[in-house]
Amino acid sequence: MRRGVAALALALAACSGGGDPANTEAPDLETVAIERGVVRDPGSDSITGLYARGGDRLCLVPQGEALRVGAFVLNGGRLGCSASGTAKRSGDRLRIDFGNACEVEARIEDARVIFPAKLPPQCAGRCSARGTFSGLRVERMSDVLSEAAALRDPRGRAVCGG
Repeated sequence: MRRGVAALALALAACSGGGDPANTEAPDLETVAIERGVVRDPGSDSITGLYARGGDRLCLVPQGEALRVGAFVLNGGRLGCSASGTAKRSGDRLRIDFGNACEVEARIEDARVIFPAKLPPQCAGRCSARGTFSGLRVERMSDVLSEAAALRDPRGRAVCGG
């Protein structure tokens, strides 16, 4: 019996690593959450993620030196827009290229992306009827890249997925 207790004590000592548990420095919960991408690092100036306001959505996902961008707006009924393209950040500006001369210079304010009121006429091709991206204003909803990459427009098209 004593041999069994001694063997158990030795096994437990070997598993403990021999260190004082009070001296073990485990990372705090916030650090672990930041490292795993569950919460945004407050020191980061990354703008990647999923943005929303009402039924409007915008996603920004890293793609090499640029960003993959996708957006859709719901202007009511069958009116709306959907587009995908690339973007590059320069300070508080986000230059978005949806292709075919539809280029937008959006503003970045805190956790918001704001499109200008006046857009090139070529952007109308991304919209149905009188839908428009003009004045689109969305706020960051999530910085989880898998959520941003999974964004689909109302027709089921992936707007930020590669």
